[in-house]
Parts: sequence; C-alpha cells; structure tokens
Amino acid sequence: MKNRASGDVLRAIPLGGHGEIGKNSWLFEYKDEIIIVDFGMMLPGNDLSGVDLVLPSANYLADNQEKIKGLILTSACDETCGGVFYLLEKVKIPYVWGSKLAIENVKLQLSKKIKMPDYEYLEPRKVFQVGSGFSIKPIQNTSIVPDSFGLFIQTSSGNVLYTSSFKVDQTPLDNALLDYFSYSQAGEDGVDLLISDSSNIESPGFTQSECFITKRFKELIKEMQSKLIIFSYASNIHKFQIIFNLVQKNNKRILLSGDYLKMKVEAAINAGMLNVDNKLFVDEKEIDKVKDNELVILASGKYGNFLSALIEVAKQEHPLIKLKPKDVIVVSADPPPGTARILAHTIDQLFVQKVQVVGGKGQGVHVLGHAACEETKFMLTVSKPRSFVPSHGEERHLVLYGNIAESININSNDIHILKNGDVLELREQVARVANKIPAQSIYYNQAKGLDIDEITMKERQTLSEEGSITIALAFDNERNIVAGPEIFAEGCSFAKGKDWRAFCLGAVELVKDAIKQSLARDEKELLSLKSIVRDTVNKSVLELVGRRPLINVSIQEIQETISSKSL
Repeated sequence: MKNRASGDVLRAIPLGGHGEIGKNSWLFEYKDEIIIVDFGMMLPGNDLSGVDLVLPSANYLADNQEKIKGLILTSACDETCGGVFYLLEKVKIPYVWGSKLAIENVKLQLSKKIKMPDYEYLEPRKVFQVGSGFSIKPIQNTSIVPDSFGLFIQTSSGNVLYTSSFKVDQTPLDNALLDYFSYSQAGEDGVDLLISDSSNIESPGFTQSECFITKRFKELIKEMQSKLIIFSYASNIHKFQIIFNLVQKNNKRILLSGDYLKMKVEAAINAGMLNVDNKLFVDEKEIDKVKDNELVILASGKYGNFLSALIEVAKQEHPLIKLKPKDVIVVSADPPPGTARILAHTIDQLFVQKVQVVGGKGQGVHVLGHAACEETKFMLTVSKPRSFVPSHGEERHLVLYGNIAESININSNDIHILKNGDVLELREQVARVANKIPAQSIYYNQAKGLDIDEITMKERQTLSEEGSITIALAFDNERNIVAGPEIFAEGCSFAKGKDWRAFCLGAVELVKDAIKQSLARDEKELLSLKSIVRDTVNKSVLELVGRRPLINVSIQEIQETISSKSL
C-alpha cells in the first residue's frame, strides 16, 4: 500500500449519473481543494417541453470557487463532457486536463464570450499532480469513442479508481486496447474506492466490439438501390469511421445532417481521431446532383438526439431529408430512456410510407457502448477494492452491480448505492456516507439561455398537468383568522359543479380546524401554518379527485392599531 497515514478526509461526491443515464460528474474534495471529474449532459424526457438538455447543478462549485484546482475530462462522450460549456459559464475553472478529443469538442461548443481555460491532454500512464494532494494516473479505456480514459486518483487518505464509461473491446478500431495492466496494477497498489460504470449491467456476457457492425453496413452500402439514411447519436466516432471507410470503398458520397453531428465530426478530425477525405462529403446545396443510390445520409438531431431527427423525417417535416419509396432507414442507436414507445410509433409511420427500416436487436447495425455483466466482474476482480460505488446508471443498475460485488465477496457494508449529492468520506481507507450537498438537476433551454432548477421544473410540470389551487386567508397578531379562507382554482378541469362547491365548503372547515389545532400546540410561525394549510388542502384534493395540483397559500398579516378612544 502507498501513501498511507493521514488524518485528512477525501470526499467523493456525485453531481450526476446516479439514478439516471447521462450527465455524469464527480467532484473530489481533499485538504480544501476540489477537482471536478467530468461534467456531462443528458437528453430530456419527452414530457419536458421547452428543455434541450438536463445538466448537473454548478451551484456547489460556484459557492466553493476558491477551492477548485481543475477539471478532468475522461472522454468525448456527451454523458461525460457535454455539459462543460455550461460549467464554464457558471464557474471559473483554472485548468483543464482531458482527452484530446474531449477538449476539441469543448472548444467548438463554447460560445464566443466564454474563454477556454488553459489545458493539457491526457496521456496513458503519464501521472500528473493537481493541487497539493492529488496524484492522477490516466488509464486507457475502450469505448464508442477513441481517446477515452479511466483515472487512478491517489491521495494520502486513500486511492480511488474511477473507470468512467468503458467496455472491454478486444478488437478496437484504432487498435488502442484497454490497459489491463494499469487496472491490475492499481489493484496491487491498493484501491480503497472503486467507482465504476453500471449502465449496461443487465446485459449478460461481454459487449460486442464496435467492429461488429462492419459486416452489416458493408452489405447495406454495397447493395443500396436508393438513399441510405443512418440515424445515430452524434458521439459515436468509431461507428462513423467504419461508415466513412465503407462509403469511400464503394464509391458513394455522404451527407452529414445536423449541426451538432457536424461539430462532433469536425472535432474528431481536428483531434486526428477521424480519418476521412473531404471529397467524400456532399454539401446540402449539391444533394440533388447525387444519384439516390450513391447517397448515404448520416443524421442526428439537436444535441445529438437521433430520435428528434427521425421524428421530423417520419412526419415529413425535416428541412433537408425527404423520403421516397424504397429508401432505407437505419436506426443505429438505442432510444433515450423512456422513449421506446415513441420510437416504435415513429417506425410505424415510416413503414406506412413504404420505407424499409433496419434496426433493433439482431440487425447488426448497433452495439452497446458500455460494459456488460462479465466485464463489470472483470473490473471488480482486478481492482480488488475495499469499498465500491456503482455509478453511471439508473437505480436498478446501481443495485444490480452492487449485488454482483457482494457475490464476489465485497462486504455489503462497503458497497454504497449513492444518490446525486451524497458525500462519501474516505477516512483511513474506510468509506462512509457522511452528509449531502444540493445536487438538483438543471433544465437548460438553448434559445433563451435559461437554466431552471429541478424544483421549479417540477412545479411547472404540475401546473401544466394538474392546474393550481390558491388558499387565501388573513391573520391578526394572535394568528386568529380575520378573513377567509377562500379557495381559488386555475387550470383545474375538476373545479366546477356542485361537487367542487361542496369540496370548498368542507376544505374551508378543515383548514380552520387544522389552524386551531396548530395554535393549541403553540405553533404560530407563518411558515409552519402555510405548510399545515397546504398539506390539508392537498390531502383533500387527492381524496376527492386523485390529483395533485400545485397548492399555493397566501397569508396576510393584519396589524392591529390603537384607536384614539383608547388613548
């Protein structure tokens, strides 16, 4: 064991990626110094109207600005670096270490008013120091993108192995293998805390290599009789290299559709991670000059969301892609969480238009980008951690990975299923959850430059779906009710007719009774009384109609004045 014996505490805190797939971010705090590892983004669910991205909160970092020593970016995947543009708007980052591809992505995504901090590229096994207490060793990963890393973070209070997003690809397209030796060496040096990717834990065995898709795409491109339109997330650089190679080999041309996709391709070319002849690309203005059976379109949507672009095409609303019978659409991606039914409905619309659709399991056009069950076992066995945190996944993924860890003899007390914001303290090689910091999601709208916190967003959703009810009343100095309660409803379809009037009369009496009981317990604080009124009305509405509208409580205090007669 190295670098032991210290009374200091290392704090590891997830800002995102727990209970969700995406917006991965961690911060590590040691000796009043903070390093941030990754700051990703997540695509919004279909129910979040007006939201482009879901991001980690930067509030804690802004409040502790003076402690921050730098940001480390482990890969160019959107789930690890897609939110950095937002972070740099909110927090001054003194230095960035990152994969070359990740840094090129960030540079292209920044607005003109935000300056890129000084930066340095990560190199496999090249150890560097951050602040006075952190020693960082990058470990080469394999993933859907080239130039990706795990990190071995060493401090005198303990060592953390952070795998980031990974899979064990034994035939990677760029021949850069996962660094088995360095992961094993970390285990020999002593891993006090392992933080590892759990998002594909439900898949048995091993995840297939990115090269697996080559055979099917070779058939599709070689045999195409009409346009071939491929929909994918914008980060899949290895996949794009395979497609570009096949397009060139078969004397076809390719059109890139989607600004975010174009940015990702440009960043990969700038970083030297994507080799392609520019003559291969077709400009949008020249699309009519290329024969249908010679045109391959690679398409993605806003912030790389392939599904939004596919929906536009299916509805015949896409500004560039117009379908013809016999065109072939390839869905080379899994749908964002919670959108499987939307994808199925969209594919139905495409079939009606006599378009062939290729996609889904067994079609050979997509492989998963994260470690499957056996690969996660490999990581546990080679690293031999004292404590373990499953990360980067929804709740079931975290629990399942924890169960696997327990099955290979990691003590259940040393397996920590964290929520965003939980503070895990590593003290004398023992990890324990100590407390929590605010880590609400931020909902971002690009056009308006708005970022809305999670509480406000939930209130807006409730207001749009359930309406709102306001209870207004007035108190005197002794908290006696001198006016009201009155109940007003807005946007509530159920607030009409005799039943509603009867409810209001009953609710008024319940509110009065609840306040009377509160005063009898000598609870006179306005915040407490507001909460009591809100809970009383909320319970009544739920019992009446099974809804949870937004409940507002408006209380006025009427100050008594001394009349002239009493003087």
